[in-house]
Amino acid sequence: MYSSCGQIHDARKLFDGMPFRDVVSWNAMVAGYAKVGDVDNARVLFERMPERNAISWTAVIAGYSQVNRPNEAIEIFRRMQLEDVEPDVIAMLAVLSACSHLGALELGEWIHNYTDKRGLYKIIPLTNSLIDMYAKSGNIQKAIEVFENMKHRSVITWTTMIAGLALHGLGREALEMFSRMERARVKPNEVTFIAILSACSHIGLVDVGRWHFDCMSSRYRITPKIEHYGCMVDLLGRAGYLQEALELVRKMPFEANGAIWGSLLAASRIHGDVELGECALWHLIEVEPDNSGNYTLLSNIYAALGRWHEVGLVSKMMRYKAVKKMPGGSSIEVNNRVHEFVAGDKSHPQSEWIYKVLYEINKILRMTGYVPKECKGLLDHDEE
Repeated sequence: MYSSCGQIHDARKLFDGMPFRDVVSWNAMVAGYAKVGDVDNARVLFERMPERNAISWTAVIAGYSQVNRPNEAIEIFRRMQLEDVEPDVIAMLAVLSACSHLGALELGEWIHNYTDKRGLYKIIPLTNSLIDMYAKSGNIQKAIEVFENMKHRSVITWTTMIAGLALHGLGREALEMFSRMERARVKPNEVTFIAILSACSHIGLVDVGRWHFDCMSSRYRITPKIEHYGCMVDLLGRAGYLQEALELVRKMPFEANGAIWGSLLAASRIHGDVELGECALWHLIEVEPDNSGNYTLLSNIYAALGRWHEVGLVSKMMRYKAVKKMPGGSSIEVNNRVHEFVAGDKSHPQSEWIYKVLYEINKILRMTGYVPKECKGLLDHDEE
Protein backbone atom coordinates (compact mmCIF):
# COMPACT_ATOMS: atom_id res chain seq x y z
CA MET A 1 0.00 0.00 0.00
CA TYR A 2 2.76 2.45 0.93
CA SER A 3 4.69 1.59 -2.25
CA SER A 4 1.62 2.03 -4.46
CA CYS A 5 1.10 5.48 -2.92
CA GLY A 6 4.74 6.40 -3.61
CA GLN A 7 5.68 6.39 0.09
CA ILE A 8 8.66 4.11 -0.40
CA HIS A 9 10.46 5.27 2.78
CA ASP A 10 7.45 4.32 4.93
CA ALA A 11 7.25 0.98 3.13
CA ARG A 12 10.93 0.30 3.88
CA LYS A 13 10.55 1.34 7.52
CA LEU A 14 7.69 -1.13 7.91
CA PHE A 15 9.66 -3.83 6.05
CA ASP A 16 12.76 -3.35 8.25
CA GLY A 17 10.62 -3.61 11.40
CA MET A 18 9.08 -6.97 10.48
CA PRO A 19 10.17 -9.76 12.87
CA PHE A 20 9.66 -12.35 10.13
CA ARG A 21 9.84 -11.83 6.36
CA ASP A 22 8.87 -14.42 3.76
CA VAL A 23 9.54 -14.28 0.01
CA VAL A 24 6.26 -12.39 -0.53
CA SER A 25 7.43 -9.60 1.81
CA TRP A 26 10.79 -9.34 0.03
CA ASN A 27 9.09 -9.32 -3.39
CA ALA A 28 6.72 -6.55 -2.30
CA MET A 29 9.64 -4.37 -1.18
CA VAL A 30 11.75 -5.06 -4.29
CA ALA A 31 8.75 -4.38 -6.54
CA GLY A 32 8.02 -1.21 -4.55
CA TYR A 33 11.48 0.19 -5.28
CA ALA A 34 11.16 -0.84 -8.95
CA LYS A 35 7.77 0.91 -9.25
CA VAL A 36 9.18 4.26 -8.11
CA GLY A 37 12.20 3.89 -10.42
CA ASP A 38 14.74 3.22 -7.64
CA VAL A 39 16.21 0.15 -9.33
CA ASP A 40 19.55 0.45 -7.51
CA ASN A 41 17.92 -0.16 -4.12
CA ALA A 42 15.70 -2.83 -5.69
CA ARG A 43 18.86 -4.61 -6.91
CA VAL A 44 20.61 -4.32 -3.53
CA LEU A 45 17.60 -5.85 -1.79
CA PHE A 46 17.25 -8.51 -4.50
CA GLU A 47 20.87 -9.63 -3.96
CA ARG A 48 20.21 -9.93 -0.21
CA MET A 49 17.11 -12.12 -0.58
CA PRO A 50 17.50 -15.47 1.19
CA GLU A 51 15.05 -17.04 -1.24
CA ARG A 52 13.85 -15.96 -4.69
CA ASN A 53 11.06 -17.00 -7.04
CA ALA A 54 10.09 -15.99 -10.59
CA ILE A 55 8.34 -12.85 -9.26
CA SER A 56 11.57 -11.66 -7.61
CA TRP A 57 13.50 -11.86 -10.89
CA THR A 58 10.66 -10.34 -12.89
CA ALA A 59 10.40 -7.30 -10.58
CA VAL A 60 14.07 -6.40 -11.12
CA ILE A 61 14.04 -7.09 -14.89
CA ALA A 62 10.89 -4.99 -15.34
CA GLY A 63 12.37 -2.24 -13.15
CA TYR A 64 15.52 -1.95 -15.27
CA SER A 65 13.46 -1.99 -18.46
CA GLN A 66 11.15 0.79 -17.21
CA VAL A 67 14.03 3.15 -16.37
CA ASN A 68 15.69 2.50 -19.74
CA ARG A 69 18.62 0.43 -18.50
CA PRO A 70 18.29 -2.49 -20.94
CA ASN A 71 21.76 -3.95 -20.42
CA GLU A 72 21.08 -4.65 -16.74
CA ALA A 73 17.63 -6.06 -17.61
CA ILE A 74 19.24 -8.55 -19.99
CA GLU A 75 22.00 -9.36 -17.48
CA ILE A 76 19.44 -10.31 -14.79
CA PHE A 77 17.43 -12.31 -17.33
CA ARG A 78 20.55 -14.32 -18.23
CA ARG A 79 21.20 -15.04 -14.56
CA MET A 80 17.59 -16.16 -14.26
CA GLN A 81 18.19 -18.65 -17.08
CA LEU A 82 21.42 -19.94 -15.50
CA GLU A 83 19.57 -20.62 -12.24
CA ASP A 84 16.86 -22.54 -14.14
CA VAL A 85 14.05 -20.20 -13.09
CA GLU A 86 11.27 -20.30 -15.67
CA PRO A 87 10.42 -16.74 -16.79
CA ASP A 88 6.81 -15.61 -16.72
CA VAL A 89 5.09 -13.51 -19.39
CA ILE A 90 5.86 -10.21 -17.62
CA ALA A 91 9.58 -11.02 -17.50
CA MET A 92 9.59 -11.85 -21.20
CA LEU A 93 7.71 -8.65 -22.05
CA ALA A 94 10.27 -6.63 -20.09
CA VAL A 95 13.29 -8.33 -21.63
CA LEU A 96 11.81 -8.05 -25.14
CA SER A 97 11.53 -4.32 -24.54
CA ALA A 98 15.22 -4.30 -23.59
CA CYS A 99 16.07 -6.30 -26.75
CA SER A 100 14.14 -3.77 -28.86
CA HIS A 101 16.09 -0.90 -27.32
CA LEU A 102 19.48 -2.53 -27.90
CA GLY A 103 18.73 -4.38 -31.13
CA ALA A 104 19.61 -7.68 -29.41
CA LEU A 105 18.16 -9.88 -32.15
CA GLU A 106 19.68 -13.21 -31.05
CA LEU A 107 18.18 -13.06 -27.56
CA GLY A 108 14.88 -11.89 -29.02
CA GLU A 109 14.83 -14.90 -31.34
CA TRP A 110 15.52 -17.20 -28.37
CA ILE A 111 12.50 -15.72 -26.56
CA HIS A 112 10.41 -16.20 -29.72
CA ASN A 113 11.35 -19.89 -29.85
CA TYR A 114 10.67 -20.21 -26.12
CA THR A 115 7.16 -18.74 -26.48
CA ASP A 116 6.40 -21.14 -29.36
CA LYS A 117 7.57 -24.17 -27.37
CA ARG A 118 5.52 -23.12 -24.33
CA GLY A 119 2.45 -22.34 -26.41
CA LEU A 120 2.51 -18.67 -25.41
CA TYR A 121 2.11 -17.38 -28.97
CA LYS A 122 -1.62 -16.80 -28.31
CA ILE A 123 -0.85 -14.08 -25.76
CA ILE A 124 -1.37 -10.91 -27.82
CA PRO A 125 0.83 -8.49 -25.79
CA LEU A 126 3.74 -10.94 -26.04
CA THR A 127 3.34 -11.30 -29.80
CA ASN A 128 3.07 -7.51 -30.14
CA SER A 129 6.39 -7.20 -28.31
CA LEU A 130 7.95 -9.75 -30.69
CA ILE A 131 6.81 -7.67 -33.70
CA ASP A 132 8.28 -4.55 -32.09
CA MET A 133 11.55 -6.34 -31.26
CA TYR A 134 12.03 -7.71 -34.79
CA ALA A 135 11.21 -4.35 -36.39
CA LYS A 136 13.58 -2.37 -34.14
CA SER A 137 16.32 -5.00 -34.49
CA GLY A 138 16.31 -4.68 -38.28
CA ASN A 139 14.38 -7.80 -39.32
CA ILE A 140 11.18 -6.29 -40.71
CA GLN A 141 10.35 -9.43 -42.73
CA LYS A 142 10.25 -11.51 -39.54
CA ALA A 143 8.05 -8.86 -37.92
CA ILE A 144 5.63 -9.13 -40.85
CA GLU A 145 5.70 -12.94 -40.61
CA VAL A 146 4.78 -12.85 -36.90
CA PHE A 147 2.02 -10.33 -37.64
CA GLU A 148 0.52 -12.35 -40.51
CA ASN A 149 0.49 -15.53 -38.40
CA MET A 150 -1.62 -13.91 -35.68
CA LYS A 151 -5.27 -14.97 -35.57
CA HIS A 152 -6.35 -12.14 -33.28
CA ARG A 153 -4.94 -8.61 -33.44
CA SER A 154 -5.48 -5.62 -31.18
CA VAL A 155 -5.13 -1.94 -32.08
CA ILE A 156 -1.63 -2.16 -30.55
CA THR A 157 -0.75 -5.00 -32.95
CA TRP A 158 -1.72 -2.93 -36.00
CA THR A 159 -0.05 0.19 -34.66
CA THR A 160 3.20 -1.66 -33.87
CA MET A 161 3.31 -3.10 -37.39
CA ILE A 162 2.60 0.30 -39.01
CA ALA A 163 5.30 1.93 -36.86
CA GLY A 164 7.78 -0.84 -37.74
CA LEU A 165 7.20 -0.38 -41.48
CA ALA A 166 7.58 3.40 -41.13
CA LEU A 167 10.82 2.89 -39.19
CA HIS A 168 12.23 0.93 -42.14
CA GLY A 169 11.26 3.64 -44.61
CA LEU A 170 8.42 1.50 -46.01
CA GLY A 171 5.93 4.36 -45.92
CA ARG A 172 3.59 3.11 -48.65
CA GLU A 173 3.44 -0.34 -47.04
CA ALA A 174 2.63 1.35 -43.71
CA LEU A 175 -0.23 3.28 -45.33
CA GLU A 176 -1.54 0.07 -46.92
CA MET A 177 -1.39 -1.61 -43.50
CA PHE A 178 -3.46 1.27 -42.09
CA SER A 179 -6.05 0.71 -44.87
CA ARG A 180 -6.17 -2.98 -43.90
CA MET A 181 -6.69 -1.92 -40.28
CA GLU A 182 -9.65 0.26 -41.27
CA ARG A 183 -11.14 -2.54 -43.39
CA ALA A 184 -10.83 -4.85 -40.36
CA ARG A 185 -12.92 -2.24 -38.47
CA VAL A 186 -10.23 -1.66 -35.83
CA LYS A 187 -10.42 1.92 -34.58
CA PRO A 188 -6.99 3.63 -34.58
CA ASN A 189 -5.73 5.44 -31.50
CA GLU A 190 -3.43 8.43 -30.94
CA VAL A 191 -0.28 6.32 -31.33
CA THR A 192 -1.52 4.90 -34.64
CA PHE A 193 -1.64 8.39 -36.10
CA ILE A 194 1.88 9.15 -34.88
CA ALA A 195 3.02 6.06 -36.83
CA ILE A 196 1.02 7.10 -39.93
CA LEU A 197 2.32 10.68 -39.93
CA SER A 198 5.85 9.35 -39.43
CA ALA A 199 5.37 7.06 -42.46
CA CYS A 200 4.22 10.03 -44.56
CA SER A 201 7.26 11.99 -43.41
CA HIS A 202 9.69 9.24 -44.46
CA ILE A 203 8.41 9.20 -48.04
CA GLY A 204 7.49 12.88 -48.35
CA LEU A 205 3.72 12.45 -48.85
CA VAL A 206 2.73 15.91 -47.64
CA ASP A 207 -0.86 15.93 -48.94
CA VAL A 208 -1.53 12.44 -47.54
CA GLY A 209 -0.07 13.53 -44.20
CA ARG A 210 -2.25 16.63 -44.10
CA TRP A 211 -5.32 14.51 -44.89
CA HIS A 212 -4.62 12.02 -42.07
CA PHE A 213 -3.88 14.86 -39.65
CA ASP A 214 -7.30 16.37 -40.43
CA CYS A 215 -9.00 12.94 -40.23
CA MET A 216 -7.87 12.50 -36.65
CA SER A 217 -10.36 15.02 -35.32
CA SER A 218 -12.99 15.10 -38.11
CA ARG A 219 -13.40 11.34 -38.56
CA TYR A 220 -12.08 9.67 -35.41
CA ARG A 221 -12.67 12.43 -32.84
CA ILE A 222 -9.05 12.27 -31.66
CA THR A 223 -7.65 15.63 -30.56
CA PRO A 224 -4.08 16.04 -31.90
CA LYS A 225 -1.41 16.19 -29.21
CA ILE A 226 1.98 17.85 -29.34
CA GLU A 227 3.50 14.63 -30.77
CA HIS A 228 1.15 14.81 -33.78
CA TYR A 229 2.03 18.45 -34.38
CA GLY A 230 5.69 17.45 -34.10
CA CYS A 231 5.21 14.80 -36.81
CA MET A 232 3.51 17.36 -39.09
CA VAL A 233 6.30 19.90 -38.53
CA ASP A 234 8.84 17.20 -39.39
CA LEU A 235 6.86 16.18 -42.52
CA LEU A 236 6.53 19.76 -43.77
CA GLY A 237 10.14 20.62 -42.91
CA ARG A 238 11.64 17.62 -44.69
CA ALA A 239 9.57 18.39 -47.79
CA GLY A 240 10.71 22.02 -47.86
CA TYR A 241 7.48 23.67 -46.68
CA LEU A 242 9.42 25.61 -44.05
CA GLN A 243 7.13 28.62 -43.68
CA GLU A 244 4.06 26.39 -43.39
CA ALA A 245 5.88 24.36 -40.72
CA LEU A 246 6.78 27.51 -38.79
CA GLU A 247 3.20 28.79 -39.09
CA LEU A 248 1.90 25.49 -37.70
CA VAL A 249 4.26 25.83 -34.72
CA ARG A 250 2.93 29.32 -34.03
CA LYS A 251 -0.72 28.25 -34.31
CA MET A 252 -0.63 25.00 -32.34
CA PRO A 253 -2.23 25.09 -28.86
CA PHE A 254 1.00 23.99 -27.15
CA GLU A 255 4.36 25.51 -26.32
CA ALA A 256 6.81 24.01 -28.81
CA ASN A 257 9.28 21.59 -27.22
CA GLY A 258 12.88 20.73 -28.09
CA ALA A 259 11.87 18.00 -30.56
CA ILE A 260 9.79 20.41 -32.64
CA TRP A 261 12.40 23.19 -32.72
CA GLY A 262 15.01 20.51 -33.45
CA SER A 263 12.97 19.37 -36.48
CA LEU A 264 12.86 22.94 -37.76
CA LEU A 265 16.59 23.34 -37.21
CA ALA A 266 17.31 20.11 -39.10
CA ALA A 267 14.97 21.16 -41.94
CA SER A 268 16.64 24.57 -42.17
CA ARG A 269 19.98 22.80 -42.59
CA ILE A 270 18.66 20.55 -45.37
CA HIS A 271 17.17 23.48 -47.26
CA GLY A 272 19.78 26.13 -46.35
CA ASP A 273 17.43 28.52 -44.54
CA VAL A 274 19.79 30.34 -42.18
CA GLU A 275 17.15 32.69 -40.80
CA LEU A 276 14.89 29.82 -39.72
CA GLY A 277 17.92 27.93 -38.36
CA GLU A 278 18.88 30.88 -36.15
CA CYS A 279 15.29 31.29 -34.97
CA ALA A 280 15.05 27.57 -34.10
CA LEU A 281 18.41 27.59 -32.30
CA TRP A 282 17.50 30.50 -30.04
CA HIS A 283 14.36 28.68 -28.96
CA LEU A 284 16.34 25.47 -28.48
CA ILE A 285 18.86 27.24 -26.25
CA GLU A 286 15.95 28.11 -23.96
CA VAL A 287 14.52 24.58 -23.74
CA GLU A 288 17.73 22.52 -24.23
CA PRO A 289 20.66 24.77 -23.21
CA ASP A 290 23.12 21.86 -22.85
CA ASN A 291 22.41 20.00 -26.10
CA SER A 292 25.56 20.33 -28.19
CA GLY A 293 23.91 18.81 -31.27
CA ASN A 294 21.79 21.93 -31.78
CA TYR A 295 24.86 24.17 -32.01
CA THR A 296 26.52 21.69 -34.36
CA LEU A 297 23.55 21.75 -36.74
CA LEU A 298 23.57 25.56 -36.96
CA SER A 299 27.34 25.53 -37.40
CA ASN A 300 26.92 23.08 -40.30
CA ILE A 301 24.36 25.41 -41.94
CA TYR A 302 26.85 28.29 -41.79
CA ALA A 303 29.70 26.08 -43.03
CA ALA A 304 27.65 24.87 -46.03
CA LEU A 305 27.16 28.52 -47.03
CA GLY A 306 30.83 29.40 -46.45
CA ARG A 307 30.00 31.75 -43.56
CA TRP A 308 33.07 30.84 -41.49
CA HIS A 309 32.87 33.89 -39.24
CA GLU A 310 29.48 32.70 -37.97
CA VAL A 311 30.88 29.16 -37.54
CA GLY A 312 33.47 30.67 -35.20
CA LEU A 313 30.79 32.61 -33.31
CA VAL A 314 28.81 29.41 -32.69
CA SER A 315 31.96 27.75 -31.29
CA LYS A 316 32.58 30.76 -29.04
CA MET A 317 28.98 30.63 -27.82
CA MET A 318 29.42 26.96 -26.93
CA ARG A 319 32.57 27.76 -24.96
CA TYR A 320 30.94 30.73 -23.24
CA LYS A 321 27.95 28.63 -22.17
CA ALA A 322 30.27 25.69 -21.26
CA VAL A 323 28.38 23.35 -23.60
CA LYS A 324 30.32 20.11 -24.03
CA LYS A 325 30.08 18.04 -27.19
CA MET A 326 28.74 14.61 -26.30
CA PRO A 327 30.79 11.72 -27.72
CA GLY A 328 29.15 9.39 -30.21
CA GLY A 329 28.26 5.87 -29.14
CA SER A 330 27.36 2.53 -30.71
CA SER A 331 26.49 -1.00 -29.70
CA ILE A 332 26.86 -4.47 -31.23
CA GLU A 333 25.51 -7.89 -30.26
CA VAL A 334 28.12 -10.69 -30.25
CA ASN A 335 27.39 -14.19 -28.93
CA ASN A 336 24.10 -13.12 -27.32
CA ARG A 337 25.75 -10.23 -25.50
CA VAL A 338 25.38 -6.52 -26.28
CA HIS A 339 28.60 -4.47 -26.11
CA GLU A 340 28.40 -0.67 -25.93
CA PHE A 341 31.18 1.67 -27.08
CA VAL A 342 31.66 5.42 -26.71
CA ALA A 343 34.09 7.39 -28.89
CA GLY A 344 37.52 7.51 -27.24
CA ASP A 345 36.49 5.14 -24.43
CA LYS A 346 38.85 2.28 -23.53
CA SER A 347 36.93 0.85 -20.58
CA HIS A 348 35.84 -2.30 -22.43
CA PRO A 349 37.72 -5.31 -20.97
CA GLN A 350 38.87 -6.35 -24.46
CA SER A 351 39.72 -2.83 -25.66
CA GLU A 352 43.46 -3.61 -26.06
CA TRP A 353 42.67 -6.55 -28.35
CA ILE A 354 40.03 -4.51 -30.25
CA TYR A 355 42.55 -1.71 -30.94
CA LYS A 356 45.14 -4.25 -32.08
CA VAL A 357 42.68 -5.65 -34.64
CA LEU A 358 41.80 -2.10 -35.73
CA TYR A 359 45.49 -1.33 -36.16
CA GLU A 360 45.93 -4.42 -38.36
CA ILE A 361 42.92 -3.45 -40.48
CA ASN A 362 44.38 0.04 -40.93
CA LYS A 363 47.72 -1.49 -41.96
CA ILE A 364 46.03 -3.67 -44.60
CA LEU A 365 44.09 -0.69 -45.93
CA ARG A 366 47.32 1.30 -46.28
CA MET A 367 49.05 -1.57 -48.08
CA THR A 368 46.20 -2.10 -50.53
CA GLY A 369 45.82 1.64 -51.09
CA TYR A 370 42.04 1.41 -50.61
CA VAL A 371 40.78 3.74 -47.91
CA PRO A 372 36.98 4.04 -47.54
CA LYS A 373 35.89 7.54 -46.54
CA GLU A 374 34.53 6.15 -43.24
CA CYS A 375 38.07 5.07 -42.26
CA LYS A 376 40.05 8.18 -43.19
CA GLY A 377 39.68 9.72 -39.73
CA LEU A 378 40.87 6.48 -38.12
CA LEU A 379 43.93 6.25 -40.33
CA ASP A 380 44.92 9.81 -39.46
CA HIS A 381 44.79 9.11 -35.72
CA ASP A 382 46.48 5.74 -35.21
CA GLU A 383 48.31 7.04 -32.15
CA GLU A 384 45.03 7.76 -30.37
